[in-house]
This record gives sequence, structure tokens and C-alpha cells, in this order.
Amino acid sequence: MIYQNLLLTKISDFLNYNQQMLLTLIVTGIACSILGCFLVLNKLSMLTDALSHSILLGIVLAYFVTKDLNSPLLLIGAGIFGVFTVYAIGLLSKTRLVKNDDAVGIIFPLFFSLAVILISTFARNVHLDTDIVLMGQVIMIPLNNMTVFGVELPKALFYMLIILLINLIFVAVFFKELKVSSFDPEFATLAGFSSGLLFYGLMTLTSFTAVAAFDAVGAILVIALFVGPAASAYMLTKSLKKMLLVSIIFSMLNSTLGFYLAIVLNVSISGMIAVITGMTTFMTVLLNRQGIITAIYLRHKNRKEFRLDLLIMHLGNHEDQEDAEFELGFATIKDHLSWERETTERRLNRLIDQGFVQRNHEKKIFCLTEKGRLRYDMIKVDYGM
Repeated sequence: MIYQNLLLTKISDFLNYNQQMLLTLIVTGIACSILGCFLVLNKLSMLTDALSHSILLGIVLAYFVTKDLNSPLLLIGAGIFGVFTVYAIGLLSKTRLVKNDDAVGIIFPLFFSLAVILISTFARNVHLDTDIVLMGQVIMIPLNNMTVFGVELPKALFYMLIILLINLIFVAVFFKELKVSSFDPEFATLAGFSSGLLFYGLMTLTSFTAVAAFDAVGAILVIALFVGPAASAYMLTKSLKKMLLVSIIFSMLNSTLGFYLAIVLNVSISGMIAVITGMTTFMTVLLNRQGIITAIYLRHKNRKEFRLDLLIMHLGNHEDQEDAEFELGFATIKDHLSWERETTERRLNRLIDQGFVQRNHEKKIFCLTEKGRLRYDMIKVDYGM
């Protein structure tokens, strides 16, 4: 017994209580975000909502068989039931009587409600808390340990490390097939890829990932971890490899920032991470290349550039004409542009600083430099003049 204790290594010797929780959250976020990229590309984001809720019925049914909440069969049963949920949604949508989104809205409330009814009716004395199902029990992660190869570590961390490894292997081995089927499913079929097999393989891993993360982080955060980082990455890059990398960075950032804010504010850890995930996704919507704020900024910038181009065109059109002193004079140019004096001076000074315009003190007019003439010719080509 003493010899075994000497061989036992505890992760708590290296990481404190909070660090164990944070590490588990980061590993969970990475595992979810990797698959989330392919879910977003295949427009299956809301399917994660159905899975994260429906697998509760799989856990309940597996418990009725095993009578043991610690049995690994609960994980297997819930994962299988997740695949069954996907199959049921697909079967219902194939009837063409309802759309795929409608099928999701029919199936997952049905399965989740059945699970709640079964818990409240037949398992009242069993620790299956529906509130924990939604928000998780992150704070309890370091208290539920297991020993693996002489190392004692949180059970949730061990399960998520295994799931992360499986997800990485799956993506690495089938990367080309997943890429082709995500962007061009018709070509994938013609090329001989089994899109259906890949789809159910992806859904199986999504189910087991959701189940493994279920007990620790809850259904709400599982959805956020699958969709948020991947959606943010998709808005920032169109390269699949870069998308995977950016989604991992987002998931790590969201988990870390949400965790420490929850500790400081003394609020739900899962809830705060989900909030941060939503906020970073919203900020990406605003600030990405096609984002709302970016579009407003570019519109304002283009409007300013257009006015400068208009000024260059005015200078180029009149500097060789007889009316140059009248059209381009220091004191009169503002009248022909119908601009305020301060506005005219500000725009002229900007073009002078950029090297497009210079002052001809002999004629007392503004005129284009050699660089300005080149810009003038380019503007005429751009506008088809």
C-alpha cells in the first residue's frame, strides 16, 4: 500500500484547484472547436443544440440499464443516442413534409422533455439534476478524480483529453475528404468519397464530444464551444487550416477570459464563458473585413478618397487651360468646388503632404506634381474617362 502511494502522482501536485478547472475547460474548448469548424461549414450549427439536449435521454436510458451513474456505459449510450437523434432528424426531413430546421425543432424538445419526465418520475432520488445539465458543474471538476497509469487527475479532464486526441486523429486522417465534402459535396460524391459515411462519422464524434463535455460544462456551454469559435474563425479566414487554428485560439481565449471573470465576479463559470464567446463572436461580426463597423469605416474612407480624387480631377482638367488662374487660384478655387474655405484648405494640404499637389507661387495657383499627374491619369482610367 505504501509502495503504491509512492508511485501515485497527483496532478494537484502541479496544478492548483483553479488551474485544473481551467485546463479542463481549455481542452474541452479545443475538442469542440475542431469539430465545430466542419459543423459551421456544413451549416449544421443548430444540430449541436439538438445533440446537447437530446443526449440526456440517452444518459437516462443507459442509467436505467446499469443503475450506476459512474458507469462508462452512460457515455456510450448517450453517444449512440446522439447519432440516433441525427438519424431521426435526417429521416424526418427526408419526408419533405418539414424542413431540416423544423425537424431539429421537433426532435430535440421531444427527446429532452422525455428525459426530464423520466427523471422526475422514476429517478427522483438519483443525482440527475436538470439545472446541472444546462449549466454544468465546472466547480466540481477537480473533486471527481480517477487514477490512470499511476496518475491521479480529474475524470472530466481525462475523458476530454481522449476525445481531443480522437478528434485530432479523425481530422488529420480524413482532412482532404472533410474539406471536399464541406465545400463541394457533389464533387465529393463523383470523386468516390462516401459523404454519408463521413457525415455520420462526424456526427458520432460530435455526439461523444458533447457527452464527454456534458457533465462538466453543461449543454449551454457545449453549444457555445462548438459554434462560437468556429463561426468567428470562418468570418476571419477562408483557409480551412487557418480556420481550425483561429477557432482553437478563440476557444482558448474565451475559456480563459470567461473563467477568470467568473471567479472575480462570483458568477457561473459556464455561463460567463458562454457570454464571452457570444461577445467575441459579436465583435468579430462588427470588425471583420465585411463587418458592420468595417463597412462604415470603409464607406467613410472611400467618401474621403472620392473627394480627394475629385479635387485632383479638377486640378488636372484646368491647370493647362486659360482659366487656370481663376479656377485654381489660391483664393478662388474654393468657389468652383463649392466647398468651405477650411474644408478646401484641409484637403489641399493633405494632397500636398502626399506629394500629389504643389503651390505655384508665380501664377498663384495650385497644380499637380509629376506624381499627381500619374494619379490623375489612373483616375481617368478607373472611371472610364
